[in-house]
Amino acid sequence: MVRTEKQGFLQLAKIAFPFVIATAVYSILVLGLEEYFGDHIYKVSGQIGSVFGLAVAFFLGFRMNSAYDRWWEARKIFGELTNNTRSFAAKIYVYYGNSQNFRSEKQWDLSNQASDLIALTALYVRQLKNEMHNNFKPAFSEDADKLLSRFQVNREHKLSNELLLAITQNIESAFSANATIEKGDLMQHLNRFHDIQGKAERIKNTPFLMIYTAFTKLIVGFYVILIPLFIGDIDLGGEKSGFEFLAIPIMVIISTVFLTINKLANLFAEPFSENITSVPIDAICQTIEQNCNEVRLKIESVKS
Repeated sequence: MVRTEKQGFLQLAKIAFPFVIATAVYSILVLGLEEYFGDHIYKVSGQIGSVFGLAVAFFLGFRMNSAYDRWWEARKIFGELTNNTRSFAAKIYVYYGNSQNFRSEKQWDLSNQASDLIALTALYVRQLKNEMHNNFKPAFSEDADKLLSRFQVNREHKLSNELLLAITQNIESAFSANATIEKGDLMQHLNRFHDIQGKAERIKNTPFLMIYTAFTKLIVGFYVILIPLFIGDIDLGGEKSGFEFLAIPIMVIISTVFLTINKLANLFAEPFSENITSVPIDAICQTIEQNCNEVRLKIESVKS
């Protein structure tokens, strides 16, 4: 994930460099053919190029804005996941500290029950991240395996759903009839987990319109091919002045800008892919797990 302006320049250079090379070779080839066969043999009216370029620029601007909106929505979803998990873990810590909230047969060893629920929540966050990266059957640690077995999580089904189901069943069976407020509060958090997961899966499983992406690539590529025809050589100072070769860097700059913007839009449109512009869900989920572990340590300190 790009975090500084310097990193941004470096990554931008990596993305743009292939376009610089390709457009430079193409521009030199076209200008060389024009110089060899005669000036302005295929130059198109500059007004046509201006109108076409303006239309392509507006189209790319809309494409970039749409892609960024998609990226920002994904970032907000995982921000919501962070807030909801922190609040859920804190309330587990508080509610499980009062034995009166639970049925008589569930009042034993409440600290361990709370610790296990928070650990299961952290495991859910990790699994949701794995599923966003298409890792639906990850390898678990020994402690995680024991936890999944203790809560009877069905690993043949979708694990994220099964983990939420296990947490819900545990809370439903543990709280007494007098603790409807506390149980209802935790259930609302679980409902928000379902909402968050649904929003994330909607973005992941609904790719940016492929026909729209293909059309954008087509018109940008077509415009880049036509740029040398719109610009031609530059006769400033006469044929022997050498200024006509200024057309090459001008063509390269314009072409690279359009191609790079289109590439960035494609990257932003996939916020859960593991590229430099994707939402840093690995770092976000590590932070969430760390927060959950801190609450578990607090439970352990109180128990001891």
